[in-house]
Amino acid sequence: MKLENLMIAGLAALAAAGATHADVTLVVVGGNASRAIQYDRAAAVLSGESVVTTSDSNVRSFVNGTIPGKPGLGNVTIHYILSGATLGLQELKDGTPVTTATGASLTPQLAVSGAFPETIGLDGSIFTPKRTLVIPFGYVKNDSLANTLHGVTNLTQRQAAQLEATSGLLPTAYYGGESTSDVVYVIGRDTGAAVRQVTDANIYFTGSPAFWTTNTAPNPPLPPIPTLGHDGGAKVVSDLLVIPNAIGTLASTDFGSFTPIAYEGFLPTRENVIKGKYPIWGYEAWYVKNSGTVPTASQQSVIDSLYAAVTDTTFQTTNPLFSAVVPLSLLEVERTQDGGPISSLLY
Repeated sequence: MKLENLMIAGLAALAAAGATHADVTLVVVGGNASRAIQYDRAAAVLSGESVVTTSDSNVRSFVNGTIPGKPGLGNVTIHYILSGATLGLQELKDGTPVTTATGASLTPQLAVSGAFPETIGLDGSIFTPKRTLVIPFGYVKNDSLANTLHGVTNLTQRQAAQLEATSGLLPTAYYGGESTSDVVYVIGRDTGAAVRQVTDANIYFTGSPAFWTTNTAPNPPLPPIPTLGHDGGAKVVSDLLVIPNAIGTLASTDFGSFTPIAYEGFLPTRENVIKGKYPIWGYEAWYVKNSGTVPTASQQSVIDSLYAAVTDTTFQTTNPLFSAVVPLSLLEVERTQDGGPISSLLY
C-alpha cells in the first residue's frame, strides 16, 4: 500500500512538473505601424529563439525561445500576423484563424490596434485594452520625384476630405501646386488599417476614397490605376517612391524621407501631438477578449512580459525606434474617441 501511494505521489509530481513547463504559443494580430517596436521587444524578451520570416514584412514568428525568470513557461513561440489594426480586432473578435510565418493556421489571442474598436463599429466592451503608445498619422509627398506638388504644404479639413474623394481628378494647382493639368493621386490604406480609420475620423470623411497604385504592366511610369487601398504601409511607401504627383497617407513610422504636409496649419511632429496642436493620431493599445476565448494563464504571462518591455520608460524615451511615435508618459492631452475632442491633461 505504501509503495502504491509512493508511486501515485511520484506520478503526480511528474505531471505537475510537466504542467509547469508547458510550451506556450501566442498569436498576435493587428497593426503594423509599430512592427519594428514589436519585433524588437519580442527579441528582447525571448532568449534562444529562432526567427522565421516571409516576403511579407508584417508576418514574422519567433520560435521556441525562453523567457528568463519564467522557466515554468517552457518554450515560447510568438507569431505576428500584422495585416492591419482594425482587421486584427475583427479577427480577434471572431476567432478567425490566421496563417503564421511557419505556415500554421492559428487563432489569435492578442490584437494591436491604433484605432478604438468603436471607430470600426465593434463593441469595445468585449475587449480589455491596455494602451502602449501614441502614433501620429498624416499626409506626405515625395519631393525627390519630378512633380508639381512643391506648393502643397498644408491641407484644411475640407481640402483633406475633398482630396480623398477626388483623387485622380483635380490638378495639383487646386491644392497649391504648380500645374493646372497634372492631377493629384492619393495612395492610401485599406479599411483594415488604423491609419485609414483614424485619418478619416479626424477629417470627417465617410465616403469611399479614390486611392491609386502603381501600374506594373509592364513597368512604371505608366499612369497609376485605381485601388481599394493597400494592406500595409510598406506598399504605400513603394508607390510613393515611383508615382509622381502622389500624396500618401501613412503612419509616422513610415514617413522616412518623405515630406509631411501640415494639417490645419500644424505638422505631424511629436511635439505638436504632445501639445494637442496636431489632431490626426491614435492610441495604440493591446486588446484581449474578456470572455469566451481568452488567453490562458501562460499566454497572459507572455503578454505581460512583452507589455512591460514595450512600455518601459527608459526604452520609450531613449530608444531610436520611438523617435517617430509618442510615449504615453509625454502626452499632455487625451481623447475618448478617434476624431473626437482633445482635452488637456495638465489643466
